[in-house]
Amino acid sequence: MSGRHSGSSRRFSPAVTWGAAALAVVVVAAGGWFGVQAVRASGAESCDSLDTVSLAVDTSIAEPVQQIVAQAGEFERGCVNFEVRPERPTDTATEIAGTENRPDLWIPDSTLWLLKTLRSTGALPELAKTSVANTLPVLVSKSDAVPVTDTWLSVLQLPGQRIGDPLTSSASNAAILGALAESEVAISDAKAVSAALVPMAQDFGRIADTPHDTPDLVAEVAADGGTSVATEQALLAYQADNPGSGLTESVPPTGSYFLNYPLAVTAPAGPEYDRVKKAGAALASVLATASATDTLVAAGFRTSSGTPLPDGKGVGSVASLEIKNPLSIETTLRDWAVLALPLRTLVVEDVSGSMAAKSGDSTRIALTVDASVGANDLFSDQTQMGLWAFSIGLGGGKQDYRELVPLGPVSNTFDGKPQRQAILDAIRGLPRLVGGGTGLYDTTLAAFRRVKEGYDPNYVNSVIILTDGANEDDGSITLDQLLAALQKEQDPVRPIVIVTVGVTSDADPVALQQISAVTGGTSYVAEDPRDIPDVFVKALNSRTERLAGE
Repeated sequence: MSGRHSGSSRRFSPAVTWGAAALAVVVVAAGGWFGVQAVRASGAESCDSLDTVSLAVDTSIAEPVQQIVAQAGEFERGCVNFEVRPERPTDTATEIAGTENRPDLWIPDSTLWLLKTLRSTGALPELAKTSVANTLPVLVSKSDAVPVTDTWLSVLQLPGQRIGDPLTSSASNAAILGALAESEVAISDAKAVSAALVPMAQDFGRIADTPHDTPDLVAEVAADGGTSVATEQALLAYQADNPGSGLTESVPPTGSYFLNYPLAVTAPAGPEYDRVKKAGAALASVLATASATDTLVAAGFRTSSGTPLPDGKGVGSVASLEIKNPLSIETTLRDWAVLALPLRTLVVEDVSGSMAAKSGDSTRIALTVDASVGANDLFSDQTQMGLWAFSIGLGGGKQDYRELVPLGPVSNTFDGKPQRQAILDAIRGLPRLVGGGTGLYDTTLAAFRRVKEGYDPNYVNSVIILTDGANEDDGSITLDQLLAALQKEQDPVRPIVIVTVGVTSDADPVALQQISAVTGGTSYVAEDPRDIPDVFVKALNSRTERLAGE
């Protein structure tokens, strides 16, 4: 029999502590075909015939699993020939969602992958074995430059932290889950975790097309220093192949979120299911033998109980962090998927006369300039950005806005300077433009249309408006007309998000909130202009909120 079938309907073992919680994730097929190895062993005893069952195995553990299966006798294997296929979990998840090349059994590196298949299949796979082995995320660094980290949040906040894509890398995901688990018991703040992901996700866009699997990140630390998140097993494997690398691992004292390598029955419901389930039970027994355990431990994996590795290898005893709210995983991964998209934004700053008003020992415009300059560092080198200033008639005639730097990549050159530097210089020059009334509505519609003109589907396209007042242009469109125009011209397939920032309570919070809401954006009021850097972080995060209902 081929052992490959179509269709889907599964039960989920109660041994999985999360129960039937679903994850909404972006599943992207990555990598290529890693080969198929049909493993048979000759023994003193033999079967009259061998059944064939396909077994997809995460690439990190495929080699020891192949060795274990090859060493087992035919009777031990239940007279089954296990066709072992080393695969990335993204590839296997895609196969399970489809009808071609679907494996009968699957050993992913984490139960998380089983939860991710729920959306595509409508059911969760049954477990033949809750855990084949264990490993855990660790912080990798040079032995002479180990950073002090007391939480996983502090790991995520390390400058230049290397991390893979949590949508495809369980090790990277587990580091984030560790921080979320800490927040559930008030060790850290969930909002701080979300804020820490902003620069990481933005920076990931820069390296997305370069090697960033866990072994790649370890090799980068060995070559260039710094830190990365990897697994205990991946680091031990690298050290075995590269003695004297000078690398070490550490884990925050709060513990770690373990990866458990379950064995799942992924064959579709039908007449062949019981046959595959029986083969899965036989394989589970083989993987539980003492010789199998020795093989897995020799490869750097912990036993299914998470017992520390012998001979002082690895990080020793580590507490297990658990997520109590599975929905936080879904939200975090959804946010990452959007945050990892670079930002294409037009920043529109109010220079009306009221911006010259005193604010403490400074002025609104001076504090806004300082905050805007500081916030510029939050935007990655993948960003496309432009800058407008506005007050009534500033652009000449009835035009209330003036383009200071056109919308474009920050790596471009404008007026003989790098685009980013040109924007910074223009921001510093805003105080010289202060005067006149607030021409908010016409400017908002013009900015929306400008961003829409060059819409780029590979970016989050947005307008960020900072203003300290209500619209004062009697010759402009009304608020109702603005909202109607935005609603009519918004394309749900090519959305433009408007984020509004009210500078002090003198702004019109009701109008700003309505403007943002009609485009799926968010609105903030910075009571003190010194709060603007935090508002910019929220503005970056706000792009995820339009997906909340999807």
